[in-house]
Amino acid sequence: MHVESNKILGCLIGAAAADAMGAATEVRTQQQIRDYFGGWVTGFEKPPADTFGRCNEAGMCTDDFIQAKYIMDALLAHERQVSDAAMREAFQRWLAYPFYANFTGPTTRAAMKAIFNDNRASLQGELEGEKQSVQIINKGNAEATNGAAMKIWPAAVLHPGDIEAAIRSALDICRFTHNNVLAMSGAAAMAAATSEALRDVTSADSIIAAGIYGADRGYALAVEQGAMMVAGPSVGRRIELAVSIGKRHVHWETAIVELADIIGSGLHVSEAVPAAFGLFACCPNSAVDAIISAVNIGNDTDTVATMVGALSGACHGAGAFPADYLTTIDSMNHFDLAELARQIAG
Repeated sequence: MHVESNKILGCLIGAAAADAMGAATEVRTQQQIRDYFGGWVTGFEKPPADTFGRCNEAGMCTDDFIQAKYIMDALLAHERQVSDAAMREAFQRWLAYPFYANFTGPTTRAAMKAIFNDNRASLQGELEGEKQSVQIINKGNAEATNGAAMKIWPAAVLHPGDIEAAIRSALDICRFTHNNVLAMSGAAAMAAATSEALRDVTSADSIIAAGIYGADRGYALAVEQGAMMVAGPSVGRRIELAVSIGKRHVHWETAIVELADIIGSGLHVSEAVPAAFGLFACCPNSAVDAIISAVNIGNDTDTVATMVGALSGACHGAGAFPADYLTTIDSMNHFDLAELARQIAG
């Protein structure tokens, strides 16, 4: 397997395995994770009955990876071009997913309602403002969620080492469900960093720098393209803050405490995306540690972990992970990630 294909496979394994692990710890605090599981979660566990992923067995992925895989499959079928037809095809598959209601977040659900007239309830709450008879400006600032950034690795693997193209592709993908300036900024940050990570020769610092550049460039392009304005913290500035926190810590066990307290690891794009970069900055040399840190940070663990996993896997390649990551993910989800990586690498 040549370098690019190996790094693309690393990105896929990292994102998928991290998502499946994080599904078990999602919503809980760090203390609740340790209390429930008898310590930190370092492998595949069946999600507890009181979480969104309760429908899953150990090793099964959630929307964080599956939506991205459906997008990737559709883009490969549509000559690698992001188009309305490709995105509709991907999300038509997602609408048919048996556990759609468990996993669909508020922003994606609002988009599915608008595009496909899908009126099913979600387990993940209503959008603020949905019950209003008036149209609140900026849609009440409720749509700047992490759902765009979590599924954006296709933009990177289609444009490895081409940061500008990855950013533009990310915005094209986002427009379908997350057409607002902050969600797009976060997605562009992850796409740019992951694209940089896929280079043959790269470094943690250049990957982080690409992410900060992507956040700022993505925001500016989103404004230019007429994306909806939303109020909220700058994703770029908060990545810088999170990275400075992550770098201060020798071990992820202390980093996750400070990152959770100061940055947060929740649904808002300015929490989850910077948290992912902070954990990557803390664990630049171990893709496994980076994932495990995200799985145990608490709150929206599967999303933070998916992003860290994609980034770290792209940086270190498939060999950075234990063999059972790939075999478990493939068998539990009926995937063939090695074949998908080969198709992407072309």
